[in-house]
Amino acid sequence: MALKPILMPQLGLTMQEGTFQGFLKEVGEGFRRGEPLFRVESDKALVEVEAEADGILREALAEVGRTYPVGAILGYYEEV
Repeated sequence: MALKPILMPQLGLTMQEGTFQGFLKEVGEGFRRGEPLFRVESDKALVEVEAEADGILREALAEVGRTYPVGAILGYYEEV
């Protein structure tokens, strides 16, 4: 099955970038839709971003503490 990207979300209307604060799952670990998957810090808050589908984290590309633009690929998952 093809891998799907995990993208930096737009947490507010004016958000253009966010600081990645880490995945809450290890590579190879499964997760469920609605379960917190990673943390992002915006200029207003630290947010736990929920998974949009059931899956398995296959690749973690983002570095903790680094700032990424909205839409940047943070990692990849396999949908299950």
